[in-house]
Amino acid sequence: MSPESLRRHWPWIVLGLLACYFLAWPIWRAQFLLEIWPTEGWNAYLQDAAAEGRPLYPPLDALTANNYPPLSFYAVGALGKIFGDNLFVGRAVSIAGLLCVAIEIFYAVRILTGSPTGGLFGAAWYVAIMARNSTTYIATNDPQLAGEAIMGAALVWFLARDKAGMSRCGPLLLMVVGGFWKHNLVAIPITAVAWLILTTGRRAARPILLSGFACLAGLGLCVASFGNDFIGNMLANRQYAFANVLTNIGHLQWSALALVIWAGWALYNPDLRAARFTALHIASGLLACILQWFGHGVSGNAEFDLILALGIGIGVTFADVEMSWLGRRIGAAGTRDLMTIVLVLRLVIAERQETALLIISPDFRATVWQAQRIAQQDITVVLAIDGDVACSNKVVCRAAGKRFVVDEFKMEELVMTGKATDADISALIKSRGITNFTNNPKAGDSWNTSLSQALRSP
Repeated sequence: MSPESLRRHWPWIVLGLLACYFLAWPIWRAQFLLEIWPTEGWNAYLQDAAAEGRPLYPPLDALTANNYPPLSFYAVGALGKIFGDNLFVGRAVSIAGLLCVAIEIFYAVRILTGSPTGGLFGAAWYVAIMARNSTTYIATNDPQLAGEAIMGAALVWFLARDKAGMSRCGPLLLMVVGGFWKHNLVAIPITAVAWLILTTGRRAARPILLSGFACLAGLGLCVASFGNDFIGNMLANRQYAFANVLTNIGHLQWSALALVIWAGWALYNPDLRAARFTALHIASGLLACILQWFGHGVSGNAEFDLILALGIGIGVTFADVEMSWLGRRIGAAGTRDLMTIVLVLRLVIAERQETALLIISPDFRATVWQAQRIAQQDITVVLAIDGDVACSNKVVCRAAGKRFVVDEFKMEELVMTGKATDADISALIKSRGITNFTNNPKAGDSWNTSLSQALRSP
């Protein structure tokens, strides 16, 4: 690569190398029989049920619940029949979903700006920030990232057909499919529908109505297949409060810098198609994120629509940065360099440094191996217990061959919404002959990720 070419491409190359660096930790961790995130075992149980033809949506008086749509369970369950344990297949699907979203960001930016370099920059930043800051969902058995990939594919298709003036029915129908994979993926459909209305007026009615009918038909098919328990499970009890938003909103600090950089460019170029579309998309992602955070138990995955939108936003900004206020004063090259430096610094300056510890600390690696050994000890104990067992760590109970009999989230929400007390829940579990097992907290994601503490250790 010539010096001139390196000068032009170094921003996305550096971000791409950082993305690979940060990905090393979740990919390495994925090999272990551990509960990385509390929904991992829960998802695996339901994937097992889908693969074996058992009911996905329990009766409303059961101690378990399923408030996710069905497609991901059937898809991962089918793959599990081919490749092995659904827990690990789901983790692989999560990694594939992340990489697919990055590719979709590249294509979305290229459609909006014509710039492959901007697309590479946005895609590399997306993978880097996700692998750096959302490790509980990367290489984890959770449907969110694969669902984002479905929606991202629909978005790229939508943008291509919108640019060509062709029908958008197909992309909107694919978004409906994405909604039956994971139901909180709302920013892209909202953006697409709003963009259609704003740019085509009455002509938007046909594709919107068609996709609306498809959504209703899908819901009808679910009710016909799973009965009224489907509706009852999807409308599960949940406590809502502004305090829940305050608990999560600090997490936006990681993507706030990208938001500010994009906003500085978009506000200076309000007439550009790329600026108008990304403004609609990012606003939808931010609003959806905050509204979801009102619900108790909603965490980082509510932010993923926003981060995807910002990946596209930062890509189009990089592509057309010479049109920004700063770009017109110090030039495009200098502005791109400055963008890259501040985004890289935001990614690397932090106390939590799993990948660094993975490389330099034998004790850190040993802690993860020890966590797996502790989990295997728990599995042995649970295996020896007769009858049904309730584990807070469902990976342990599932590995021991126990049924899924208690959903702690459902029990917690019954208490938080005032529909039961802790004593009621305990009595209910006891009346059904279920043994409560207290998992060793070290049999999961409990290791110390502080780099400074590791460096100070003798």
